[in-house]
Amino acid sequence: MTTEATSENPTGAMAAAQSAPEPADNKISGRQAWALAVLGCGLFLATLDLSIVYVALPSIGEDLALAESKLQWIVSGYAIFFAGFLLVGGRTGDRFGARRVFLGATALFGASSLAAALTQDFTTLVVARALQGIGAGLLDPATLGLIQQVFPPGPKRNRAMAVWGAVGAIGLVGGVALGGLLTTVSWQWVFLVNVPIAAAVIVAGLFLLPGRRADAAAPTPLNALSGVLGTGAILLLVLGLTRLGDAGWSDPATLVGLAGFVVLAALWVVRERTSASPLIARELWRTRSLMVACAVDACYVLSIGVEFFLVTLFLQDQQGFSPLAAGLGFLPLTVTVIIGNAVTDRLVGRHGPRTMVMGGLLLAAIGLGLLAVGVHSDSYAIGVLPGLLLSGLGNGIAFPAMFIAATSEIPGENQGVGAALVTTTQNVFQALGLAVLVILLGAHPGIGNFTTTFAATGAMALLGTLVAAAGLRGPLAGKAG
Repeated sequence: MTTEATSENPTGAMAAAQSAPEPADNKISGRQAWALAVLGCGLFLATLDLSIVYVALPSIGEDLALAESKLQWIVSGYAIFFAGFLLVGGRTGDRFGARRVFLGATALFGASSLAAALTQDFTTLVVARALQGIGAGLLDPATLGLIQQVFPPGPKRNRAMAVWGAVGAIGLVGGVALGGLLTTVSWQWVFLVNVPIAAAVIVAGLFLLPGRRADAAAPTPLNALSGVLGTGAILLLVLGLTRLGDAGWSDPATLVGLAGFVVLAALWVVRERTSASPLIARELWRTRSLMVACAVDACYVLSIGVEFFLVTLFLQDQQGFSPLAAGLGFLPLTVTVIIGNAVTDRLVGRHGPRTMVMGGLLLAAIGLGLLAVGVHSDSYAIGVLPGLLLSGLGNGIAFPAMFIAATSEIPGENQGVGAALVTTTQNVFQALGLAVLVILLGAHPGIGNFTTTFAATGAMALLGTLVAAAGLRGPLAGKAG
């Protein structure tokens, strides 16, 4: 398949962005739609498994006779390696071709999902979850690199990005609902469900996804040392933040993780400043839209991104919902996320991503504020549902617009790493947010604790609105694909 711009051909991408007229027909072709469906399914797998196991944890603990202290590693084993391999995944896709990385990462994800489902051993389960995380970390930036390759700049790419954002958000929030449904059958199904999807994605991807163009420029070196240092630093940071939330500052793993992060991060900075081929191209640090989008993304994660953890805990601990009922309680949020993405799809070309990000985060702030007040009600319909609907709508509007803004000024040869920077920000601040929430909630949270935490997340969404208003450039961001 040929396109006006590819994620692996900087010359073609820049020329298309500067000189090619916008096509008269802005409809996505049938082949492009099928390719987007394949990429969406791959991304859905990666984001789904961040949340699908939460409601299954009690069943896993009971079946495998695990203590509470061990259960959190089933979640952390995935999240830590997912975060740690994003930057390497972005550079690997830019170096070897996004299609190869996408298909290989999907195969790794499917195989490790099968291993997780079949084991009855805790250690094997955690190793399988770590391998899932590595697969997801490689897969996630490859999906965005392929979108840049399949869709030319302009309305088609904006529409594809809106769908991409919708799938990511739906996978994250829908994982809670799907996990609740599957756990009623068996906890193994939260892993088994990935296997046929991964197999179908690989088969379809072989036929529908484009390979590297014959006229693509020579790829830049991978810089393995920077990759090892950067991955190690992020792994230790997320590990330290995760243990901080679970065990506090006195835990040796907390101190070792955070101290090790400082050391490796310092070595990584030195290596990046002296290397002729840094892992993160120096022009990316000077790309305003990307840097501002990362700052907005941090606020997004500390608000909407941790919302479903709070709501799940509130519904089960305070309102006595079963895992299935708590999962079903998230369905309205999932529906409004889809509606919000449709709104962005229709309006982002007219108003630009800056306006959509601001509007989405402002709606989310109001929704989270309603939840802070609503926790005092015993009724789900009165106390929880209005806040869920409004915050879900804001989530659906802001998420894809944030990625459109982030990638609007990135040259084609750095799309994978640019996307990985944004997603890495999400994962690091997810771990930070959860650590802070555990501290704010305490060992035995009451209504007052939930009021405080929901109010804090609403404040972060409002801060993200202000950062987007001050930092993103309206006209430029709006025109960019």
